[in-house]
This record gives sequence, structure tokens and C-alpha cells, in this order.
Amino acid sequence: MNDKTNELDKVLSTSFRELGFNSAFCELSERMGFRTLKDVCSISPQKLINKKEFTYTWLGQLADYMDKKGILYLLQNPFKS
Repeated sequence: MNDKTNELDKVLSTSFRELGFNSAFCELSERMGFRTLKDVCSISPQKLINKKEFTYTWLGQLADYMDKKGILYLLQNPFKS
């Protein structure tokens, strides 16, 4: 793996708290069963928006972070099995 791949994997596997998300975002994420970006990207967008606790405010915060990191494209579900 190259450095860019290692860096991406580290960001994807780091908890939202460690990435600097606020406590409200982290608590809502945990209620939906997500601790990391990889958790979110592992389900389809349809399943994501159908989560009981899902809000578009939460999605906006997530998308803003991912856009700033240049990884917003990952919400298209690259880890789907």
C-alpha cells in the first residue's frame, strides 16, 4: 500500500470522536450503529437514510467533513459486499 492508501484507511477506521466530530454527532452516530466513516460507507445510501435516527443535518455534517477531506465520493458505497 502507498502512503495515500494508508492515510485513507486510517481516516476511515478512526472513530468519529477522534476525528473531531462534536458529541451530538457522535452520539447520534452511535445510536445508528456507526463509530467510523467505514461503518457508514459499508451500507447502501438507501439503508443509511432509512436508519431510525437518521437526520439530514447529521448527513450534512458528515458530507461536509468528507468533502473537505476529498473523500465524499465514498458515500456512494464502495465497501458494499
